Amino acid sequence: MFLSGLILKPGKTSRVPRAIILFLATMGISTLLSPHIYTSLFGYYSRFADSLTFYLAVSSLYYVAVNVFSADDFKKLLKVAQVGSVFLFMFALGQYFEPFNFLWGGQLQDRVFSTLGQPNWYAQYVLILLGISLYEYLFHNGKIYLLFYFVQFFSLWLTFSMSGLTGFLALIVFYLVRFFLKEKVENRSGLYLRTAAVAVVTLIIPLLFPGMFRERLNDVFIDAKKVVSNAVTVHAQTGTEENLVSDPGYIRSGLWGGTVKMIVSDPKVFLFGSGPETFPYYFQKFRPVSLNYSSEWNYVFNKPHNYYLETWAEQGLVGVLSFLYLLYFLFRRVEKRYKGGVLAFAVTNIFGWPTVATAVLLWLLLATVKGKHEDL
Repeated sequence: MFLSGLILKPGKTSRVPRAIILFLATMGISTLLSPHIYTSLFGYYSRFADSLTFYLAVSSLYYVAVNVFSADDFKKLLKVAQVGSVFLFMFALGQYFEPFNFLWGGQLQDRVFSTLGQPNWYAQYVLILLGISLYEYLFHNGKIYLLFYFVQFFSLWLTFSMSGLTGFLALIVFYLVRFFLKEKVENRSGLYLRTAAVAVVTLIIPLLFPGMFRERLNDVFIDAKKVVSNAVTVHAQTGTEENLVSDPGYIRSGLWGGTVKMIVSDPKVFLFGSGPETFPYYFQKFRPVSLNYSSEWNYVFNKPHNYYLETWAEQGLVGVLSFLYLLYFLFRRVEKRYKGGVLAFAVTNIFGWPTVATAVLLWLLLATVKGKHEDL
């Protein structure tokens, strides 16, 4: 309908901001230079959220949204996403608690993922919505958003995602520093009461449902000891003997070190990358021996668990700079109610990567800044 409208009733359309054009251009160049062009075009098997075709699709959705939707339309869409988070939470309850297992119909999980396939992906998605809920409740006194915050923080907690909780801490610090100092609020006493309500929710849930977090903290200390000593003192059954859950920090340190070696191994890879989604093809010869002594010793690693390093490895320096510029553009121009979620998203990418649902939500936020990007 949008295309037919342009043909039948041509009119003025919004200009695509420079940040998006640059991002798509650098991805296109990296794809053209990729030795595995089909993978770069369509994505690595089972992971299609970082290919050129995918970003052309979401940028097309962006272009339609920015020209068709009004500011009220965007708010309604995001409210629908907020309501949708309640249904995601219901699936999460069924995955974690025995009485609610009928909601999901599967085996109980130590870490919930709802319908998003993996706990870290669920945490990243729900964090963007949580940032909106927190802002609306604290500064606009939207009481329904306290319920959304409860649902979303409970969901986040049950993922036991270190990347998600790190993004949450960044979001909280951002609100404390920026909004408590700069945000104009007529009724400060009301703001303090709402902050107290948020604090109670944030503290009570972890105390009542500690879950596997105690074991994850134990793993963090074990990982730190391994990395600092730089000595391999564990064997292939690390995940079931010394580390009670897994050894994520130890694995990430090996992945990041090998990825850096991959990046600097060739001028073409350094500048333009190996091609979108081609990391699993190239990383194997840079894989550190230490990973053979982790709990994932028999894995073929297809992600470095750091989206910035991944983008540099696959799209080169020009690609990672264009992505950072896109995030800067979004964070600078988006409305204040969305800034916390964008920041949390950026932080979680230090330890993970965006998936389809999160990417669509992020590009929807990009479309909300129409008419505000002439100088970028």
